[in-house]
Amino acid sequence: MIASLVILGLLLLGLAWLFLSGRDDAPEPTAGRRPDDDIDRTTLEQAEREVREAPDDESVRDWGPGASPRPPLG
Repeated sequence: MIASLVILGLLLLGLAWLFLSGRDDAPEPTAGRRPDDDIDRTTLEQAEREVREAPDDESVRDWGPGASPRPPLG
């Protein structure tokens, strides 16, 4: 009887931790972004233009805001 109460208590604590822990340390940079946040339209348009003007698919596999520039070939 006591063992089942201990297990039930641990399960409740685990569920409380799961549901009440915040998303302050989210791994994705956009995970904390709110739907009403402003979007940097200039950067977005520049990234879309680079994709449209790219010579092939391989040159744009990692694009967008925050993407690091590709190292020179060769």
